[in-house]
Amino acid sequence: MGIIDRIILSIYTLLLAFLSLGVILLSLRLISLDLVWTGISHISGEWEAGVVGAVFLLISIRLLLAGMRSRRTQNTIVHHHEMGDVHISLDAIKNLVEKTARSVRGVRGVKVRVSNDSKGLIIILKAVVSPEVHVPSISSELQQRIHDCIKNTVGVEVADVEIVVENISNDFKAKQRVE
Repeated sequence: MGIIDRIILSIYTLLLAFLSLGVILLSLRLISLDLVWTGISHISGEWEAGVVGAVFLLISIRLLLAGMRSRRTQNTIVHHHEMGDVHISLDAIKNLVEKTARSVRGVRGVKVRVSNDSKGLIIILKAVVSPEVHVPSISSELQQRIHDCIKNTVGVEVADVEIVVENISNDFKAKQRVE
């Protein structure tokens, strides 16, 4: 639930607390029923009261949907243990994959995207490699290292590791002369 939803929920809860207090005072006969009926009869036919009611209905629906929304289940992997659950964020796995890929000789830069579906983790790695490496062998080495690292560190099977070589580049750029 976002900060806006929390603010709305706080205001909504405060207003419901006042309404509950009114019902309690009415049930204890500390407020006259005639006073309540007089107040309700003044609301009848007023379009402003209808707008306030519609706003409260929309707020109720929004808070109901916000409460029923899944809490980052797609952005985490959950390990269930007898002492509780462990949530591992996909960002943590992404950082682990980046660190592993950068440690492979010949890899100059990487961009990683990690997603989780019913098959398992899907990792898409976009890499820049140096020109002196054999692209098929470095790709298979990257796939194997990433698969082993995720399996050993996180304890999750990787469904697919897709390597996209975006560029073959040297570390050193030739300096341009200014004439």
